[in-house]
Amino acid sequence: MKTIIISSSTSSSSKSFILCKEVLIKLKERNIDCDLLDVRDLDLKTSHESKTPSMLEAIEKINKADNLVIGMGVHNYSINDSLKIMLDTCFDNVNGKFFGVLCAAGGEKSYLATMHLTQICMSQWKMIQLPRIVYATGKDFSENKISSQITRDWMTEFVNEFILIGKKLMS
Repeated sequence: MKTIIISSSTSSSSKSFILCKEVLIKLKERNIDCDLLDVRDLDLKTSHESKTPSMLEAIEKINKADNLVIGMGVHNYSINDSLKIMLDTCFDNVNGKFFGVLCAAGGEKSYLATMHLTQICMSQWKMIQLPRIVYATGKDFSENKISSQITRDWMTEFVNEFILIGKKLMS
């Protein structure tokens, strides 16, 4: 089971990146073949521009993955611009893939923002989403680490179910 974790935030202090790194660690501890794709390392161009070498590498990684974990922040109750560019330019061959969502938001009331990503992935590419979404806010972090035990437990459950359901979908 090859998994690509996409951290879509361009912020140097990204909390969704912290979530992505934690899931990467937990998946690797369970012997899952996974890599982190950090958009901060990519030279992203919009869909009407030529794809950059780093985008072509990202496309290849996404294409070879069996499933994806998408980390996102909330921007105006929706996905951010770099994730939108990734979806528009790098998701050509994701039809039917399994995916999970990790979300870091500024407040408690933005939890439905992840539904925009769900609608895009399920409608455009018939992807299958893990019903569990990790939703964390600023209060769940301290000193660039996850400080909330509830969030840490929720992430463990997310990883366990992601592996269980992902393997079942592949068999």
